[in-house]
Amino acid sequence: MRRLFLTIIALLALVSAGSAQVSGVSLGYCNGEMKNSGTDGFSTTEKDTWVSAAIYLTEDNLKLFAGNHIDSLRVGLASSLNIDSLRVWVRSSLDGEDLASGAISKETDPKLAKGWNRIALDNPYTISEGQGLYIGMSYHQKSTSVGLSVVPNPQPNALYVQLGSNAEWTDRSSEGALAIEALVYGDKLPKYNLKLESVEVQPVYVIDKGSMSVTATVKNLATMTITGFDAVCKIDGVDETYTAHIDEAIAYDETKTVSFTINPSAITEDEPENRTVTITIDNLNEGDDEDMSDNTLSAAFSVVSHDFSRNVLIEEFTTEQCPNCPRVAGYMSEVLGMERFNGRVNMICHHSGYYTDWLTIPSDNSYLWFYNMGGATFAPGLLVDRATRPYISNNSETSPIYSPASADEIANVIDTRMLDVAFVSLKVSAEMDSINANEMTVTVTGERIKENFTVYPPRINVVLIENDIKPLSQAGSTQGFMHQHVSRAVNSTWGDEIVWDGNTYTYTCKLALRNDYVRENLGVVAYIWDYDENDASKCEVANSSSISFKDFSVGTSTGISTLGVDTKKEVSAYYTIGGERVSQPVKGLNIVKYTDGSTRKILIR
Repeated sequence: MRRLFLTIIALLALVSAGSAQVSGVSLGYCNGEMKNSGTDGFSTTEKDTWVSAAIYLTEDNLKLFAGNHIDSLRVGLASSLNIDSLRVWVRSSLDGEDLASGAISKETDPKLAKGWNRIALDNPYTISEGQGLYIGMSYHQKSTSVGLSVVPNPQPNALYVQLGSNAEWTDRSSEGALAIEALVYGDKLPKYNLKLESVEVQPVYVIDKGSMSVTATVKNLATMTITGFDAVCKIDGVDETYTAHIDEAIAYDETKTVSFTINPSAITEDEPENRTVTITIDNLNEGDDEDMSDNTLSAAFSVVSHDFSRNVLIEEFTTEQCPNCPRVAGYMSEVLGMERFNGRVNMICHHSGYYTDWLTIPSDNSYLWFYNMGGATFAPGLLVDRATRPYISNNSETSPIYSPASADEIANVIDTRMLDVAFVSLKVSAEMDSINANEMTVTVTGERIKENFTVYPPRINVVLIENDIKPLSQAGSTQGFMHQHVSRAVNSTWGDEIVWDGNTYTYTCKLALRNDYVRENLGVVAYIWDYDENDASKCEVANSSSISFKDFSVGTSTGISTLGVDTKKEVSAYYTIGGERVSQPVKGLNIVKYTDGSTRKILIR
């Protein structure tokens, strides 16, 4: 695909009151940018020598500009130190004769300087059909200089260098783009020309949902404003074409990102699992696009027949020594109270990050590995499904730790995360032999949509949490503050690999219960995740689930199947365990009789 950047320069000629016409464009690969410091490997220690660099504009790059003329070049200098003169030139080959040239020095007006320099050609050069051109510059250095400005945007034909008068020309386009542009003028400049710079599609198309979201970045490379266009989408293996019309005004030199949805209903099965969608920008409101060569891009996606509801796992690093932690605890309390997150967000608090406290358990310290910041840790900090995504404002590209600024910000992150497809499900159950048992049995069952939904064999973690723990000395807290979602026990710090029975699994583990745990405040969180032991940023949680104490099964060996009254049935009477009828349940075991004749034992503490 052609990747030439065309930038409309800010040169306007008034054609009527209150209106303007673009009179010139610039051609190059640096997108109007330059680097203000030298780049290693792009200089020479030779004295009294010429350093040269160039870009190549291909025949395809220039075909729209035939009949127009190049009258000057813009050159970015990273440094002017030890440089006394600067020449620009247009050539048909790197070692060929100058077709046109110009120069400035320390003595001219304007003077050579660090930054952008505009140098007029002695004679404007008219672009002919069917030709490619080298657009170049040469500066004379008295001693070592780092004048070449190389933008980190590698692409073909974007950088050729000759580091010294007697050196060979080398193609270093794989390392960046030269900060140089040819300024083109004339009455034959293209009027209508959009470029599709990038496309993104949702990575997984779910047949049951039937819709696919697409995001496209479009740039106007020509002189007239475009008010709308079609995005034409073609999926491999599907005869139908899906078109979305975009009404969006894009002025000259303007780039806009647009989003739209298509409904590729012709995809009726997940074979093949991996597909490609090709998107073409076409049918401009104003007329035909004059260059369709840069209007098409493709993106890959996979297909599944259905997915599971994604529940988001939030892990907070917090300690009693952290004065800012109660603030973030308040954010989370607000978020968890939002109706749309009811049953969709699971939370665990690790008491580590900013020192430790009396609630810290060994796994809390082990999870400091996720910071991946050269040993630096802090609190409060959140993990959102242990994911590193653009919509999560991570402190580091290599760390999934997130520092929240507000409850709304956290809610927005969760909203976005919940849109991601979940390939695995979890259903949690917990059983205690009695209310005073010293351990509990947790069973997690579920299924997967496809086998390789993680890079490494998926692992499962089961965590015992406790709520409403009174603090001993929480810094920064106000009266009534209580610790929530405190990690009390875990099946295994780094989880256990899941054993699959086809596409289903059943996992069972036991968690220890201390006497000081308040049973009514307990809960269990389970999650399945990908574990790359060498990269903390690649350990994303695939899905999670939880269960609270009211849904535990307690005392099954004595016939107690639940701790609460079945609210779906009408109660006819309450009895003590000795058979005495009472008006309401009393402390201890009670028998509840329902109007349908069934009975149930409940425990009141």
